[in-house]
Amino acid sequence: PCSDGEIRLVDGIVSNEGRVEICFGNEWGTICDDVFTSVDAQVVCKKLGYLTTDALAFSSAHFGSGTGDIFLDNVGCSGTESSLLDCSYVSGNSINCYYGHNEDVGVRCQVNATGVCTYGDIRLVGGSNQYEGRVEVCINDTWGTVCDDGWGSYDSTVVCKQLGYAYTGYGKYYSSAYFGSG
Repeated sequence: PCSDGEIRLVDGIVSNEGRVEICFGNEWGTICDDVFTSVDAQVVCKKLGYLTTDALAFSSAHFGSGTGDIFLDNVGCSGTESSLLDCSYVSGNSINCYYGHNEDVGVRCQVNATGVCTYGDIRLVGGSNQYEGRVEVCINDTWGTVCDDGWGSYDSTVVCKQLGYAYTGYGKYYSSAYFGSG
């Protein structure tokens, strides 16, 4: 389940880029790239906790075509908004995304300016949502993968706890580069 206005980046190589998906009515959908600019990308990045400087917008399904509904079109932000829903846009029957999901918008956000990451940080990359993906850890300002030899549910539970996710029982884990190799 998701909340109206919640956004995520999907199918990027790293977690700070990807196709922009937005939630409406507990469903994830995409955004048409018509008139979507770097200013709109800044609002996406701000909402996701990234820097807004040098935010990039990508058109023509740069990060692949989504599925389901296209929820927003003709998004127009000033850059001061905290959510895309605070910007001007059209939705519903007013959407004129002629080429459908071939016009899905993508965004690349910048990470913190003091370094790529902080030693010991972890993240999940390549999953279909923020709660799953390939585990990556930061060592010396560089993200790297974790070998799955000996990895088990206890290890997955620690990752879930470190990321601040609620958990019951044990974290589920996958092996053999299930979410893609790093």
